[in-house]
This record gives sequence, structure tokens and C-alpha cells, in this order.
Amino acid sequence: MTETLTMNRTRSRGPALNGATAVVLGYGRSGKAAAALLAREGARPRVTDTKDATALAVAPGSVPGGDAWLGRMDEAVLAGADLVIASPGVPPTNPVLAAALRTGLPVHSELELGWWHVDAPTVAITGTNGKTTTTELVGAMGRAAGRETAVVGNVGTPLSEIAGTSPDLCVVEISSFQLFLCREFAPEVGALLNLTPDHLDWHPDHEHYTESKARLFAHQRASDTAVLNADDPDVMRLASRIPSAIWTFSTRSESRPGTWTDAEHLFLSDDAGSRSVLALADWHLAGRHNVENLLAAAACAHRIGLPDAAIAAGARSFAAMPHRMEIVREANGVTWINDSKSTNPGSLAAALDPERPTLLIAGGVTKGVDFSPLRQTVAAGARVVFLIGEGAPAMDVAWRGAVRTVVAGDLETAVALAAAEAGPGERVLFSPGCSSFDQFKNYAHRGDRFREIVRERVTEGGTR
Repeated sequence: MTETLTMNRTRSRGPALNGATAVVLGYGRSGKAAAALLAREGARPRVTDTKDATALAVAPGSVPGGDAWLGRMDEAVLAGADLVIASPGVPPTNPVLAAALRTGLPVHSELELGWWHVDAPTVAITGTNGKTTTTELVGAMGRAAGRETAVVGNVGTPLSEIAGTSPDLCVVEISSFQLFLCREFAPEVGALLNLTPDHLDWHPDHEHYTESKARLFAHQRASDTAVLNADDPDVMRLASRIPSAIWTFSTRSESRPGTWTDAEHLFLSDDAGSRSVLALADWHLAGRHNVENLLAAAACAHRIGLPDAAIAAGARSFAAMPHRMEIVREANGVTWINDSKSTNPGSLAAALDPERPTLLIAGGVTKGVDFSPLRQTVAAGARVVFLIGEGAPAMDVAWRGAVRTVVAGDLETAVALAAAEAGPGERVLFSPGCSSFDQFKNYAHRGDRFREIVRERVTEGGTR
């Protein structure tokens, strides 16, 4: 019934799913939400995952429709399928996904499936770094305006989980993985925060990664808005291809139309002129990158119709996200900072500040990224680097000679070495710049463990 799927629609967007056989690739939280939604829409979900039912905590008989291929990835699962829904972490090299794409089956991301079934004005935010902070910040601005606001996507709640609802505003964090398989997704406001090399273990090259991000704007209308980082040349190179109205944000110059800063205020420039929306003294997150996140959020909020007062109120009330430049402890004049959400070189670079004396703890799974371009940035921003995890040897080679490097191996050792060396007025920054899957379940587990070690072992008067 592929022809029916592409021709007949039961709503303003998305195909009619009643009676369709839909293969769901990946049966984690997103896959489970997708399968449940498909079943409610009258489809026949068929779920598959490399993990078995025990590893996925799937109870017998709990899979919607009961057609479960768990513990294996077999191309035979595609037999008789009408469409495929892929969870965010399924890479293009997955044999079932590759086969579906090769044979021309309609393939969509879980996020797009959810978008078909949520009736709300949508802001979608992507970029290498800052996605979660910016997404949550737009959500705070929406709530400050009294709007029923759903914050979903890569931030934690799959969009498919809220299918069938009609919030006043839907704010979506969206990754390159999800965008790669979006064929129709068209938010009223889309923001691209920045572009630096990342996930080269998933994308074959940086061009593939960039093109996946660019899909955010591919189906927008002229009445929609693209919010772009004017200070990022790679982002701005996409501008000529974007069909919607372009707004920019900048910490370096005035953006018209858009948002920008001087030393004291956040300004918004639109058809009515330029005006101050917020005093930067009322913004409580440290770092230039967080000012960029604020500018992007303000632009998105304005373009989706939120008033200036709500933009300012949401910003004033906003607190730092867990694991993102989070101060864990101040002891013996040393500040310990948890930036475990730093999973790529760009986020690591943003966390460094040449004016802040820093001992850096970094490392993990490099995802195929070359860290040598950060050599001078790290040398300027840190006086010593303690390296952990699988990527430690490669990062040591990339930075050795420019900065003192110590291969510590594990996080406990790195904290102990840093505590022994750090002096008053310095900070110990845990900003891995890598994914966590060599030694931890995820970045949150890694950040939680850093907190535990610091709180257990770093005390006034020394370590224990």
C-alpha cells in the first residue's frame, strides 16, 4: 500500500497509516513511543533492535501488535513493509536501514512521525552545541508568556509521546541523526546554532553532517523563519539555500533583523526598530556560548510570537542545565565545574576561557574526530590537561608539546591528580569533548560520577 501512503492523507500532514505495516528500527524510548503511536493510528508495527527483550526491559506481550524481532537485525524484517520509522541512534550503516533506503521504502525519523500528529506551532533547534540549553530556554520563555509549552525531542521526551495533543507551543531539540531521515518536517521557526565537526563515527564525513543539519530548513515556507548564527561562517554558507525568512544572532555585531549584544544589553531588531530586551546582568549563565544560546532563544521566541516581557522573564528565571558548566564545589579557592554534556571538540572549546586559569579533564570516545585543530585553543585555555578514556592516547598526541598533558586513564585518577595540583583562583573543568560510552552509560552518568567523586574527595584543607 505504498501508493496509498504517498497519496492519501487523513490530516494536514503525514500519510494515512491505517492498515500499514510499519517497521520500527530501535526499540528504546523513542522506538516504544513510535510503536505505540503507530498502533493507535491503526498501523501494524513491527519492531526490531539488536538488543534482546531482557536488555530492553520489554515484558512478554507488551510490544504493540506483538510483532517483535528483538536481539537481531535482519533485512527480512522489511518483507511486506510499507514504511520504516527509525529511532535517533540508528546510523546509516545499519543493515536494515541501509536496505530500506536502497530499495526505496519510505523511511522517516521517529521525530517526523510525532510531528505529523502534534498540532502546535513548532520551534526546532539544532546545532553541534547548545541545543539543550537553547531549547529549554525557549520553553521557559513560552511558560513565562502563559503558553502551554511542550519541550520535546532529543532533550528527553520523544515527540511521538505527546502525539494527539495540541499545546500552545512545541519546542523541539533535534539532532543530525533525526534530521537525516526527515522528509517533510517544517517547523515554523528553525534555529541552527553552530557547526563544528562531530559524530564522524555516524556520519561518513563533515559534509554529510552539515547536509543533515541543513534539512531543518528544506521544507520551510517563505512565511517561516530560519534563525542562524551570524558569527559562524559554516552556518551562514547555508543561507542562500534557505527558502524562509532569515534572522540572525551575533555577539560581535548588530544583527538586523535579529538579536545581538553590546557589553550590557541584549537587543532585538525587527521592523519596528532596535530595542533592549534584557540587561545582561540579569542573565545568570556563564560563558560566551551561553550568551549565544540566549540570543538564539530570544530570536526564536520573538518569531514564534512571544512578547518581549516573556523573553526577559524566561531568561531571568533560567538556571544552568545539569552537566553544562555546572559548579559542583568551591574548596580551597578552587572551583570544580561539571561540563559532562561536552561531547565534541566544539563544546570543549566553548568551555575554555584564556582569562580563567584552568586545569582541564578531558577524554572519552572521540567518534572519529581529529582533536589536533584544538591544539592552540587548549594551550591558551588550560595549563595542564588530564586525559581519560579510550581517546586519551590520540588526544595526548594531538596536544603534546602545546600544553602539558597527563594520561590519567580514569576519572577517579584524574580528579585526584587535579586536586593535588590546583591552586587558589584556579578552576578544574571537566569538559570531556568526547562521548561517554567507553566508561559510562551516557553523559549524565559520567557527570553524576564526577560530582560524586568531587563531593566525596575534595574538601576544605585537601583531598581524602
